[in-house]
Amino acid sequence: MTGLRNPCAQIDRFQPGLTAAVIDRGASGEIVRKAGVMGVVLAGGEVRPGDPIVVQLPALPHAPLQPV
Repeated sequence: MTGLRNPCAQIDRFQPGLTAAVIDRGASGEIVRKAGVMGVVLAGGEVRPGDPIVVQLPALPHAPLQPV
């Protein structure tokens, strides 16, 4: 994961209302992201059920993701 993203309206194609369900506003009007991240694909190809997933943390010190 490389940054925080606002989910775009295309997710409503999966289920109407998803965009509204994952974006909110805080008390002072700031955007509160309940979901939405961006990542980098290192290699293309088909992903199948049962394929392994490897998590590689960045070097220390870790920093919170920022909006992109």
